Amino acid sequence: MEDWKSLIDQAMQQEHTDDLIAAYTTYGGAVRSALSNAQLLLGDLEAAQIMESIYGALVAYSQQVMIRMRAEDPEIGGVDHAFRAGQAYGVSCVLNHLIDQLTDVASLTNLQSLDDFSDTLHDEILIQARAAGLTVELLDAKGDMLDE
Repeated sequence: MEDWKSLIDQAMQQEHTDDLIAAYTTYGGAVRSALSNAQLLLGDLEAAQIMESIYGALVAYSQQVMIRMRAEDPEIGGVDHAFRAGQAYGVSCVLNHLIDQLTDVASLTNLQSLDDFSDTLHDEILIQARAAGLTVELLDAKGDMLDE
């Protein structure tokens, strides 16, 4: 598999030539390459612990946004509510659609319990995203399109 850094460089060049379909495809290849590389690193205890820490930071950030939204108590359907719900949804998607693809085959961390936890958080965030009336295609925790 190609180096993900090279693929990102290639995709950025494609963007500049307005070949957006090719850039989209190349960025997808970079995602797969980077995740493949990360998966290989999960056999190393230090690398697995770093991934677990990044996972924790993303979960905490997503929850921080949700708590801020609750503290601000914005009107449901208003711009502030939609912004916070979208912000939390975006971070949750990174967790649930990218990092959750990794498997800790060496059982060096507790990625499965983190996956279950982040799925629950994503479901809670989706309630707010729907209430905000976000007009984007919403995905569930496993990346499947929600019908509504």
